[in-house]
Amino acid sequence: MKKRISHVAVSQCGKMMAAIYFVISLPFVAILLIPTLMGIQVMPLAALVLFPFMYALITYLMGALTAWIYNLVAARMGGFEFTTAEVAS
Repeated sequence: MKKRISHVAVSQCGKMMAAIYFVISLPFVAILLIPTLMGIQVMPLAALVLFPFMYALITYLMGALTAWIYNLVAARMGGFEFTTAEVAS
């Protein structure tokens, strides 16, 4: 059975992308925090703390923009098509 995605909720897409990339950024912050705690300043501590939040904000905006553009294009071209199959429980 073929399905087609004809619309993506802009704000919800932005929130999901922001949450995913916030979590993805945390290991990088942890890795950069180790030298900082040892006295080797790789970058200011405030920047390390703000990094995941700024990354999430930028990703939210880009995710929302992408969803908005997708909706414009999908209205004219029909959107992504994919095939689904029933799976036995």
